[in-house]
Amino acid sequence: MSRRSTAACWALLVAIVAAGGAWAQDFTVPPTMLIPNYDRVYPGLIESLEGGAVVARARNAPALFYNPAGIALSDRTVLNASAQGYQLTTLSGSGFEQSSGGAFETLPSFVGLVLGREVIDWESVRIGFAVVHPVHSNLTVIASTTPEVGQRASYSVHSTFDTLTPTFSVGWALAPSLRLGGSIEFPYTSLQSTGELSGEITDATTSRSTLRTLAATGSVLHLRGTFGVQWDVLKWFKLGALVRTPGLKIKTSGSTQYEALTVSAAGTRQVFFQDPDIDFQYKLPLEAILGVAFEFGPFGIEIDLKWHDGTDAYPLYASTKTLRVVDTTTGTPVISEAAYPGVSYRARQLWNGSVGAHFALSETFVISAGSYLDYSPVDPAVGKAFRKVDVVGFRAGVSFRIDKLSASVGGGWEHGTGNDNLFPPSGLPIPEQPSSELTLNTFTLLFSISFKF
Repeated sequence: MSRRSTAACWALLVAIVAAGGAWAQDFTVPPTMLIPNYDRVYPGLIESLEGGAVVARARNAPALFYNPAGIALSDRTVLNASAQGYQLTTLSGSGFEQSSGGAFETLPSFVGLVLGREVIDWESVRIGFAVVHPVHSNLTVIASTTPEVGQRASYSVHSTFDTLTPTFSVGWALAPSLRLGGSIEFPYTSLQSTGELSGEITDATTSRSTLRTLAATGSVLHLRGTFGVQWDVLKWFKLGALVRTPGLKIKTSGSTQYEALTVSAAGTRQVFFQDPDIDFQYKLPLEAILGVAFEFGPFGIEIDLKWHDGTDAYPLYASTKTLRVVDTTTGTPVISEAAYPGVSYRARQLWNGSVGAHFALSETFVISAGSYLDYSPVDPAVGKAFRKVDVVGFRAGVSFRIDKLSASVGGGWEHGTGNDNLFPPSGLPIPEQPSSELTLNTFTLLFSISFKF
């Protein structure tokens, strides 16, 4: 850790302790590790290996997620169960002398079923169902630093962010080269974060310290419509497009508990806030994807461009309940109340993209690779609820088929960077200082299985 980063972190801690009596410091919470990026999870056999660049070529059960128009190409019933594998995530650059963070976990699963003509005897129409886990983040950080003798700062947090989406789809082949599709989706987004921030300054005559804890949850169920099209312009040239409507809120819930204790020579200042039914909302903006694919014999490649609309600034958490403040710095306890300041959020408009390619060594054995960009929608100027991390990912592997059973195996690596600010200066009477760059690396083992009846 650089001396400049240490000084910046400690200056912020000193400001928190010294300004214990100021209302602005009554709600300085431990920052979260919530990462709400849209385009990091890719289910399917070759789809996951090719970085999700399959909007123009999506087929069988994975098309339920990528482009429902593609299920019209399924002649017989297809079931795809994708456990997706395992991933190891490491974090570095916390700006602390001692730090560890990350996670080792299974990847989100995918289950999709497309009903063929042997079940419903429709020549050009197919229906399907899927449960997709398109957004997932689970991170833990434990960090501490001792800039000088008698000085200490520590920080710990565990944050999860997930979206689980049941999907019901219809695909219609208008012609052999033109297909349409539509889906009704019910994305259920949930988040949870628990954190603790503490510090101490002790010398020969005085000791000052602060402790802040936060536990917050939130969940929201949305309704979205999805519309897709695939057009095989030429045998070697294909186009695909997909539009997802903004989410229509159906049901939300949330809870928050916050505690703060600041101790100085003059006395203590305690702050407590709890709302088990806090007003929580999270918006899903409009999304559009355009894919262009080229296929020349055993070789194929697709490039997808993804656009996510932004949102206005809105209250992620809001409450009419008040903070309870107990101050003893005047010599006797003084009890007062303060308004809950709320937590705001705004999603930025952004462009992501992916490219995927494959080479078929035979009709039953294919080598695939892909890469993708996943920029963060977080606007750091509005609220401190989420962590802004921009990600680039690479994947490669093989897929094979044995009679009616198909499978794939591969590996991937993601690299993400973001501005690290474990002691946020917002509301503190000091200028913002430069901070370290947070680095995220994820190593992934991928596998998937599909069965055609």
